[in-house]
Amino acid sequence: MHKKTRGKTACLYRSRWVPKGTEGNTHGYAVQTFVGSLSVDACSLPTELASRLTEQERLYVETSICRPAREAAEQARREAQQREADPLWRLAEAARLVDESEQRSQQRRVPRERVQAVRNALSRVQVLDSVEPPTPDPRPDPLQDALTAVRAAATAVRAGAYGRAPERGVRSTYPYRLWSDILEAVSGTDSGPTGSLMRALQDRGFAKTKQR
Repeated sequence: MHKKTRGKTACLYRSRWVPKGTEGNTHGYAVQTFVGSLSVDACSLPTELASRLTEQERLYVETSICRPAREAAEQARREAQQREADPLWRLAEAARLVDESEQRSQQRRVPRERVQAVRNALSRVQVLDSVEPPTPDPRPDPLQDALTAVRAAATAVRAGAYGRAPERGVRSTYPYRLWSDILEAVSGTDSGPTGSLMRALQDRGFAKTKQR
């Protein structure tokens, strides 16, 4: 399976090879069959489209479209959250508008109370001074990021990103092997710099060590 992107739409195609001599053809050629389409911003595979795909094809759509879309949406959410909490760009925009007002007031004067309202608003803005250290930028939160990623993965699995497990040989499947690695990374017993998250939290006193 492969996709062709047209604007905001990803079109999915299956390809098959027609060998030379089949049906009287003089050379081999590829035939592409349209399967369906979805938005490039789709965070999950639509149920109706998923029913027409194989497990391998659903995994392809998940890794090439849905997962990047979820990551992009989460990044956009964080940036919007940071912008909402940031007063600096608002002050920069206010300064720009005040400069424009000053230039235009040379030809058209404004009421004194309107200027005073701006001064009053500025007087209430909390500022740094010589006795207050600068407020550091918010640090990234790895635990919150991990929680967000786990919830996104759960949603994807429920939506059929990996299909259903086979009746036999489930331990050899990619999802099972990856899940085993996740369990080891979260709650494994190995210590050291590459140990599990649980051991790291225990070492720092945020989680209790089980009594034996």
